[in-house]
Amino acid sequence: MNFTFPLLGVIAFGVVTLLASEGITVSVNKSEEYKLRLDILKYKDPMVRPVENYSEAVNVSFYMDVLNLTDLDNKRQMLATNVWILQRWQNPFLEWKREEYGGIDQILVSPTEIWVPDIVLYNNGDKQVRKAGHTELFKNWVAVNSTGGCSWGSMANLESSCSVEVSSFPFDEQECSLTFASASYGSNMLEIHSIRPLGKQDKSEHLDEDGEWEFKRMYVHISRKISQRHEDARLEYPLITYTLKIKRRPLYYIMLMIIPCVLCTLLVLASFAIPPENGERIGFCSTVMLSISVYLLIMADMLPEKSDTLPVLGVYYTITMFEIALALIGTIIVLRIYHSASEPPNCFKTLHKKRKAKKLKKIRVGGKWTMTKLLRGNAVTNNSNPVGGDAEPNITQVPVDTEPQQTEVKGDGNGIELTEDDNKKIWRSIAVTCDRIFFWLFSIIFIGSTAYVIANHRNFAVLFDQNI
Repeated sequence: MNFTFPLLGVIAFGVVTLLASEGITVSVNKSEEYKLRLDILKYKDPMVRPVENYSEAVNVSFYMDVLNLTDLDNKRQMLATNVWILQRWQNPFLEWKREEYGGIDQILVSPTEIWVPDIVLYNNGDKQVRKAGHTELFKNWVAVNSTGGCSWGSMANLESSCSVEVSSFPFDEQECSLTFASASYGSNMLEIHSIRPLGKQDKSEHLDEDGEWEFKRMYVHISRKISQRHEDARLEYPLITYTLKIKRRPLYYIMLMIIPCVLCTLLVLASFAIPPENGERIGFCSTVMLSISVYLLIMADMLPEKSDTLPVLGVYYTITMFEIALALIGTIIVLRIYHSASEPPNCFKTLHKKRKAKKLKKIRVGGKWTMTKLLRGNAVTNNSNPVGGDAEPNITQVPVDTEPQQTEVKGDGNGIELTEDDNKKIWRSIAVTCDRIFFWLFSIIFIGSTAYVIANHRNFAVLFDQNI
C-alpha cells in the first residue's frame, strides 16, 4: 500500500498548525491593484472594439514626434527615422470607481490584454517588418485610467519610402512623408484624429539633428483612401500623413567632391602653359580625366537611377570631362600642326611673307623699296649715303664664295621666296595660334559651366555662410 500522499498531508497539517501557534498567518495576494486587474480584465476580449453600439466608430487620437533623422538612403530612396508614437482612445469597458480600489486612478496593462488600434505605417519600406506598427512594433504597455481613457506611447525605428529629388544634389531639399492608417478597419469602424492642430508643426525640442540632414519643418494632414475590393464593397480608410521637409548639409560633398573637381579642371587649364610641341600634356590630361571618372562613378553609386532628372553635380562632372576631352583633342591637333611638313596654306604663307619683309633691312632708293638679300651672311650693306639720294647704295663684298644678291620687294613682301625652314616656322606659328584658341575656348567653357552650377540652385551661399 502506498502511504506517500497521506504522509504529505499530515506534514502539511502539522506545518500550518505550528505556524498558527506562533501567530504567523499565510495570506493570499489581495492588493487593490491585483483585485482591480482581475475585475476589469476578467471578461475582456482583445478583438472586441470598445464601443457599446457596433455602428459607432472608435475615435483614436494620434501623434508622432520625430526624435532623430537616422538616414536617407538616396540609392534605395528610404528614410530611416526614430520617432515617438502616441495613441489615445476611450474604452468604456475599462472604467472603475477609484474609491472601491484604494484610490487607484491608473494602471498599466499589456497591449495584448485589451483592444488596441491596429494603426501601422502605410508606406513602410522595411521588408523585415510585416506590419510597421500595432503590437508587432509598439511593445510598450498601455496606460488605462479610471474613466476608461487609454494612452499608448512607444518609441519606434521606422523605415519609409521617400521619392528623392536629385536634380539639386548635393544642395537639395527633400520632402518625405510618413502615412499611418488602420490595417483592418475602415472609417465606419475607426476614425483617426490628430492630437495637435493640423498644418505646420514646430520642431521638437527632443530632435537630434547631428548628421547629414537638417530638419526644417513638418506638416500634418488627414485624408481618406478609397478601397474598392469588389463591386459591392467600397471602403474608406482614414489616413494621417506627416510630411517632413529636410535639407542636406552639403559641406561634406563640397570638400570631397566639388573642390577636387574644380582643382582638376584648373590643372587642365594650367597645362596649356606646357609648350605645344611637348607631348607631355596628353598624358597629363588623360590622368586628370581618369580622376574625374572615378568621382563620377562614386556619385553614380550614391544616387538612384532616374532618367527624368539629372543632378547638377553630375552635369558639372560631365561638362568637366568634355572640357578635358576638348583639351586632349586640341593638344593632338596642335602637335599634328606643329610637326607638319607639307606646304602651308597660301593665306598663312602671305602673312608670313609680310612679317618677314618687316624684319628685313629696308633701304629707300629712287622711290622704290630695295632690299639686300643676304645668303649665308655673305654680304654687308653700307648705307652711308643719305636715304632718297641719287647715289646707289654701296654693297661691300666679303670674301666668301657666294655673291650677294639684291631682291626688289614691294611692301606686301611678294618678292620674298620661302624656304623649307620658313614653312616649318609657318606651321609652328599656326600651332601656337591654335593652342591659344583652345586655351580661351576651354576657359570660357569652364567659367560657363561653373556659373551654371552656381545659378541652378539657391543654396550655394552655404559656401560662405552656413546659416544663409
